[in-house]
Amino acid sequence: MTERFSEQLNNFDEQNPLEQLIERLKPLHSILSRNHYIKDTTARLKQIIEDAESQPIVLFLGKERVGKTTVINSLIGRNLLEDRPSEPTRTNTFIKYGDEEYIKAIFLNGLEVTFNIASLPLFTVSNTESAQIIRKHLDYLEVYITCELLKKVTIVDSVALEAGANNAVYFSPALIQRCNEVFWILQAGSPATEAELNFIEKLNRKGITAHLIVNGIDRVDGEVEAFLDMEKERYGYFIGEDVPVSALQAQQARIANSTQLLIDSRITQLSQLMFQLIDNKQKKMRHITERFIQWLERLRVEISTIPAREPYVSAFEYVIQHQNGLSSEVVQFQQEKALITSLEKQYETASKVFKEVQTLFQLLQTLENHSYLRDPFIEMYEEMAELYQKNVREYRKLHVEYTMEYGQLEKQFKNQTGVSLAFPLEESEHTPLLMEQIQTLNNIRTHCEQKLIFIKKYEQFVLEKLDTVQSRLNELVENRLLSTHNQLSDLEAERIRELSGMTASVNKLAEFNCIPEAQSYLKDAIEPLLLERVLPVKEQEKIQIQQTIDHIVKVDFTYETPTAAEPDELSVQQNLEEKYQLFKLRLTEEDIISDIPELPEKIEI
Repeated sequence: MTERFSEQLNNFDEQNPLEQLIERLKPLHSILSRNHYIKDTTARLKQIIEDAESQPIVLFLGKERVGKTTVINSLIGRNLLEDRPSEPTRTNTFIKYGDEEYIKAIFLNGLEVTFNIASLPLFTVSNTESAQIIRKHLDYLEVYITCELLKKVTIVDSVALEAGANNAVYFSPALIQRCNEVFWILQAGSPATEAELNFIEKLNRKGITAHLIVNGIDRVDGEVEAFLDMEKERYGYFIGEDVPVSALQAQQARIANSTQLLIDSRITQLSQLMFQLIDNKQKKMRHITERFIQWLERLRVEISTIPAREPYVSAFEYVIQHQNGLSSEVVQFQQEKALITSLEKQYETASKVFKEVQTLFQLLQTLENHSYLRDPFIEMYEEMAELYQKNVREYRKLHVEYTMEYGQLEKQFKNQTGVSLAFPLEESEHTPLLMEQIQTLNNIRTHCEQKLIFIKKYEQFVLEKLDTVQSRLNELVENRLLSTHNQLSDLEAERIRELSGMTASVNKLAEFNCIPEAQSYLKDAIEPLLLERVLPVKEQEKIQIQQTIDHIVKVDFTYETPTAAEPDELSVQQNLEEKYQLFKLRLTEEDIISDIPELPEKIEI
């Protein structure tokens, strides 16, 4: 229990029992309000607290056209509510005191909206399409007006009782439970129907005694007592007090300012009876206590089912699975970390794959070492470039052979003749050996000439396709970078999804952390007060309270908060473009063309 709550409890001894209960319920409501999955149950507790602190609530009910609304207008001394017979009340309406007059509409989803008092007919009697749409989502109304009577009591104008199958009448149990007293209105001369009797008997079995109002006594000319006796003989043991009135005469008395009409209407006796009934503080205390005991049972059912309901069950299972799989997650974490390092290295390598490429030979070596730099067009270019370089190498080899052979011929010729070799030769210098050597040189030259033809052919192709090939290779590198970046992003997205799933589950469970706090508060602060003799609690109810709270407290909401890798431990480098500069392939014709010696002149004999 928090220190603030403990301080509040220390001051309760100076308060009356009902105030003590309500002051202890407020912290409980504050705790439970942190969980919106049990908001309906929490809203019921709020109603108990508000009703206990507000004026007593008196409910007026009856079937259509018995003058229920007219009776209420007579009590408050103004025609606040529409009382046309053709337009019955369509919304349960709480009429309360207010220094300022306005309407508060409470919708089924808990939303509260304030309206001008002039809009009241729209909510209570209007049958327009817009009004029907609004009422479909409306729970009830609170109407605040300036009226002295309402400083002591809150009056509820209810929808009409309607008989259903088997003469059964449905009426909101939650509304009846909120009310301290119930007045049932009959029209004078119109006996109660079987459905009404069944309903009043049902209320009686629940410990609620309705008081009977017979309205319209001005229309039966002295037969009221006989009518009352006849009705009380039928069901008198189910009702409490009875009072005959004429709401019409009360309204006429107000208009004519006639004291006699007011006396004849007996509306003053009704208001006196109402005040007499609600002045029973012990009864109100018992009423609030009963409502809270019933609410406790509702809370028990709610708390007991939470562990088997969504979203708790899936969030809890997710967290437990995470805890059970921590060892495998550690392995997975290391694997993912290694993969991220590998992919980032792959990105770095691809970004500078052409950094050192300055010749055709270096380009061919790079293509051979990186399979992602391949497609049919690149492979064709690679084949032609290799043929180009192969022929260049063979040409150079032939040229070297020619040069060596020529040098040997020169040396031999000088040794034999004493003069340097010069063409054309004198006929006397034509020896069989010399002629054979010259023929060999010319043959080598012919091979060189053939190789040169192939070199020019392949060189032309390689140069013509150079720009296209470079663009394509740069595109393949960019695709590689993008693919690597996407893989890294996918890894990060998966990690984020896992962390998001974990975070969502933990957050969902965290919303239920208030339940253990509420369990403790119920046991430590609420149960002792209910079991003491200060509140009107029966012995059997005390046993029920103990059992209910024990059941609530036994529901286990504990779990181990999961641990996860810090987000930056597996963060993927998102600014790879900035970190690793892209070196594009930018070869020129000069970089492609190989230097080769000139073709030797043919030796003419």
